[in-house]
Amino acid sequence: MSPIAHMETVKPITPFRGRAALLATACLIAPLTAGETRNNSTSATSESSSTNVAVEEAQVLLRKGDEAYTAARYSEAVDAYAGAHALIPDTSASSELRAAAAERYAQASVEHAKGLVRKGDLAGAKAVVDKVLDPAIAPKNAGALNYRAQLDDPIRTNPALTAEHGKNVDAVRRLLYTAEGAYNLGKYDEAKRKYEDVLRIDPTNTAARRGLEVVASAKSSYSKAGYDHARADMLSQVASQWELQVPAPELDPSLTDPGDHTMGHNAISIKAKIERIIVPKIALEQASLQEALDFLRIRATESDTTELDPTRKGVNFTVNLGAPDSPAAQKINSMRFDLRLSNVPVSQILEYITATTGTSYSTDDYAVNIVPAGTASAELVTRTYRVPPDFISSLSQGAGEEGGAAADPFAETPKKGLLAKRLGAQEALERQNVTFPEGSSVSYIASSSTLRIVNTPANQDYISQIIESLTKTEPMSVTVRVTMIRVEESRLEELGFDWLLDNFGFGGAGWVPGSSKLNLSGGTQGNGGDVDDIILPSGVTDRRPLTAGNRSGDGAINGNSLDSLLNDPSGRQESFRAPGVLGVHGAVSNANFQTLMRGLDQKSGVDMMARPAVVSRSNQESSIAIVREFIYPTEYEPPELPNDSGGGGGNENDFFGFVAPASSAVTPATPTAFEKEDVGITLNVLPIVDPSKNYVNVTLNPVFSDFDGFVNYGSPINKTINGPLGPQAVEVTPNDILMPVFSKQQFSTSVNVMDGATLVVGGLLSESVQNVEDKTPILGDLPVVGRLFQSKAKKPTSIAIIFMVNVEITDPTGRPYRNR
Repeated sequence: MSPIAHMETVKPITPFRGRAALLATACLIAPLTAGETRNNSTSATSESSSTNVAVEEAQVLLRKGDEAYTAARYSEAVDAYAGAHALIPDTSASSELRAAAAERYAQASVEHAKGLVRKGDLAGAKAVVDKVLDPAIAPKNAGALNYRAQLDDPIRTNPALTAEHGKNVDAVRRLLYTAEGAYNLGKYDEAKRKYEDVLRIDPTNTAARRGLEVVASAKSSYSKAGYDHARADMLSQVASQWELQVPAPELDPSLTDPGDHTMGHNAISIKAKIERIIVPKIALEQASLQEALDFLRIRATESDTTELDPTRKGVNFTVNLGAPDSPAAQKINSMRFDLRLSNVPVSQILEYITATTGTSYSTDDYAVNIVPAGTASAELVTRTYRVPPDFISSLSQGAGEEGGAAADPFAETPKKGLLAKRLGAQEALERQNVTFPEGSSVSYIASSSTLRIVNTPANQDYISQIIESLTKTEPMSVTVRVTMIRVEESRLEELGFDWLLDNFGFGGAGWVPGSSKLNLSGGTQGNGGDVDDIILPSGVTDRRPLTAGNRSGDGAINGNSLDSLLNDPSGRQESFRAPGVLGVHGAVSNANFQTLMRGLDQKSGVDMMARPAVVSRSNQESSIAIVREFIYPTEYEPPELPNDSGGGGGNENDFFGFVAPASSAVTPATPTAFEKEDVGITLNVLPIVDPSKNYVNVTLNPVFSDFDGFVNYGSPINKTINGPLGPQAVEVTPNDILMPVFSKQQFSTSVNVMDGATLVVGGLLSESVQNVEDKTPILGDLPVVGRLFQSKAKKPTSIAIIFMVNVEITDPTGRPYRNR
């Protein structure tokens, strides 16, 4: 809908369109009068020409104003109509056009004022309407007058509106839309910032607060998912600790080289090979250099145990004596020597051969190179080394500013800054008298502690010795993880029967009317188990058991005496028979009998796993404690009794005839001294790394302590009172004297463990089997039926504890040393 259609009191004016309107306007503003004189014709023509130019410019502005008004650009329309109205002369010929321009000017001003009001600029809206109501423009325009009155009406227009408020409303609207869009895209942080920007403008904006609530709820849902993931991952780690690791396959220790720090393509360097390969026997007589090397090549292949691949066994030899006709080459080739050795490394054999023939040898990644003694090879080889993380700083310690240069005693002492000079890898090696000929280079990668060097073989060997010496002094850390697994299992199986038999008369009538000559019945309970849980038929008051001597329940399987005290802190251990499963009762002649089958089939297990870990430096004891402090009493003050504890003075009779003692204070045993016990896990570790950094001598002392319960060493304090049935004992105070019981699993050992290996210590701690087979004499020996008068119970209990100790050597960066 066009903006013009929103006018309430202003009638829309259709803009002039087409050439007809322009011609009509021209006729109105330029009439010619026949009665004018020739003198006035020149001035009239000039005035008419200027008027025509002004009208044409006004028409252009009117068209621009119409276009801006149609596009709802009311500010531009107001400017265009105002310019057109000012250009149109105030004459009778142009009065109609001037009035039309004023009407359009007023209508556009009203719409522009409405826009300013929507933006909160009430003062600006009034100024725009007042300008068009000027007496020279349109003072009586109905639409402008009505809207001006509306602006002054406090009911229809809020007088508190300001331009700043309107800007804030627009800014808040844009920010709310932007925040909602960011939330829909999952950009919760950006949405939160936009909502906070809204609150900085409008502190009481409800939509922004609701938006922040929605964002917080979405982030909370993510946090809950993260919590679930972390919890599941940690539980899986706990569950994985129950897995017993499969031992690693046995490998030949010679397959690892603790002293080799190169990282070439070969699994084992040539230098390491010639040091490890032991030749059992070598016998050479009048052999030349080439013959000796060929024989050594064969023997090295036969004795190579460092390679599993047959194609890689042995060592390659290259001989470079220079030109064959040179005097040095002819002299070396003509030499003959004898050599007899047994169980000697190839490297030592080469030392003997080169010393005898006047040659020297060096190694590269693939072969042993033989050259005349004193010949320096200018060939550059590339090697990569694994170095300690503090490689450069270690080389810089103790070295002068310029390696090999003598200090000038008369020179001025140079001023040093607060910061030490940072050396590069090449500068640090040069201070160790390593030369770098033309074409050589050094590249040090600190993130992986890798050193790549391009240099001559002689310099490579020297650099290897430097790195090896630094590696032996590199500080190492040892991570010790102790996993304690305690498994306890017990199973109780019991099946027995209890019989009650009332008087069974036989043998005819007795002397007493209604009785029999002979009566057969069950016996007494004696010191056997209580059978009070068997329900008697009506009219029967006495329990006469046949199987009271057969043990059942707690009377058959005796629990650990300490466990029994812990389960019953009062110290009164009671015995209960096994629960009844099935009961049968009936009558035989004039006698009643009851049978109750008792049975148990219980299996219980307790599994506990703990895994403390500690990181320590070599030859430095460390400890870790995951404990709770348990403070318990060790000494008690004896109880205090009143003086009248034994007398009867002051007693009063109660309603039932009991003689109640007069109230008196009885002080039970009171604790006076306390001690502290750490309950939990304590681990003391002393690791010592061997020079090769392959093994660790670790001294372990883990302690796993747990609180089992209290044992009550006290007894109740009773007071004797006179009751209706005679003197009776009444408990005055329980007088508990509680002492705790702790269980500990610990061991102390000192063993050598290979880096990364797991040592298992432990085994079966205890196993006990309780077996009970009770029967009633005579009846229990009857075939088949005798089982009904027997009670059998069995309870095996096993407790096993395993300690698994994992030792790992780590470098200062925390990476496992064996993976370097």
